[in-house]
Amino acid sequence: MLFKRELRRNVKSFIVSCLICSLMVVYVISIAPSFGEDIQQIIDLKFPKPLQKAFGISELDFSNPVGFFGLMFSYIYLFFSIYTAGVFSSIVSKEFTEKTAEYLFSLPANRIQIMISKLLVAIIYALLTIIILYGLTIFSFTLFIDDNYNQTPLFLMALSWLIGGITFGSIAFLLSSFFSKQRTISAVSVGMVMVMYMFQVIISMNKELENLKYISPFDWFKGSDIANSGTISSTYILIAMTISFCCMIVGIIRFNKKDVLV
Repeated sequence: MLFKRELRRNVKSFIVSCLICSLMVVYVISIAPSFGEDIQQIIDLKFPKPLQKAFGISELDFSNPVGFFGLMFSYIYLFFSIYTAGVFSSIVSKEFTEKTAEYLFSLPANRIQIMISKLLVAIIYALLTIIILYGLTIFSFTLFIDDNYNQTPLFLMALSWLIGGITFGSIAFLLSSFFSKQRTISAVSVGMVMVMYMFQVIISMNKELENLKYISPFDWFKGSDIANSGTISSTYILIAMTISFCCMIVGIIRFNKKDVLV
C-alpha cells in the first residue's frame, strides 16, 4: 500500500522530468545532420576556449553524431540531478513538513522499512527516466542519423546520468534530515546541485585549481570523455556508489531518530 501510494505521489514530477529531458534529446539528435562540423564554428564564435573546456565541449568531434550528442550531455546531467535531488530530498521529509509522519509511522511497519520503501520509489523513478531517455536516444539516432554509430558511448552516457543523479539524490536525502521545512529542504538540495555544477565550471577554467578537479560529481562523468574513449571510470563509479550508500544509511538513521512532532 505504501509503495503504491508513493508511486502515485511522485508520478507528476517523473512525467515532467521525462518530457523535458526527452525534448532535449530529440531536438539535439534531430539537428545533428543539419549542423555537422559547422557547429564548431558557431561554438567558437559564441564560447571562448576556456568556457568550452568548462562545459566539456572543447574535445568533442562534431563530425561524429555521438560527439555531437555529447553537446547535450552536461545539460541533461544537470537537469536530471536537480530532479533526483528534489525527489530524494522530499520523499521522507515531506511527511514531517505536512504533519503526516505520525500517521505514517503508526502503520504496521517500522520506520526503517517505510523509509527504504520510499527510497526504492525514488530510485525506480530515476531508473525509469534513464531507461526512457536511453530508448528514445537510440530511436532518434535510428530515425535521424544515417551513418553507422557506436551505441556503447550512448549507453555509458545514460549510465553516467543515472549514477551521478542518484549520487546527488542520496546527498540531498541526507541533507534533508537536517531541516524541517519543505521549502528550505528544496532550496538547499537544488542549491547543492547548482554549486557543484558551478564548482566544476570554475575549476575547469582555472588551471591553478586542477588539484580540486574531481570533487564535483559533474567532473566524474563528462560527455566528451565518454564520446571519445567509449569508457567511464570504474573508480568514480565505485566512489559514487559508496557515497550514495553511505548517505542513504546515515539519512535513514537520522530520520529514524527524528521527532515526528517537528
